[in-house]
Amino acid sequence: MTKMDKNIVPDRTIDCRGLFCPMPVVKTKIELESMKIGELLEVISDDPGFEKDFPSWCKISGEEFVDLIKEGNVFKGYVRKKNL
Repeated sequence: MTKMDKNIVPDRTIDCRGLFCPMPVVKTKIELESMKIGELLEVISDDPGFEKDFPSWCKISGEEFVDLIKEGNVFKGYVRKKNL
């Protein structure tokens, strides 16, 4: 996990708290499908598996993993759309 620039504002945010594997990743994929290339998506999740699943999914999908921040029991994942 890194420290993302606090000035970066996501284009969209989805709240996946209360959902567990694979739903946060599934909802991320669905949301990215309606976004433009270059847009930034913030995904909020409290699934402990999200910490490993999210960066892995970004790599496999070809989308750009930007950051993953842990705040207590909540993760905020950031992904930039790269693919049509």
